[in-house]
Amino acid sequence: MNSSQMLYKISNLQHSIRMKKAEYARTVNAGDQHTMDLINADLALLKEDLIVTVKVFNSIPVHNFNNSFNGSKKTRWWQSLFNLRPAFHKK
Repeated sequence: MNSSQMLYKISNLQHSIRMKKAEYARTVNAGDQHTMDLINADLALLKEDLIVTVKVFNSIPVHNFNNSFNGSKKTRWWQSLFNLRPAFHKK
């Protein structure tokens, strides 16, 4: 999986956890102990999966962390004619 797919999976797991917590709150109000136990088990599995996914995402190496624009090194014919340098080549 690439990093964007991992972020989507993390977001989806976080959403699923929030929905399970809301479902748990409704079940507590209804007083259904069997359903509360099932939801707790589902929540535990979702949280474990989220922890594993976040660890995998954090282990992805970061490439090109310096994304600054270097500009073009090539001078144009009219720049060399007038001895002009581009503004972003300040040295």
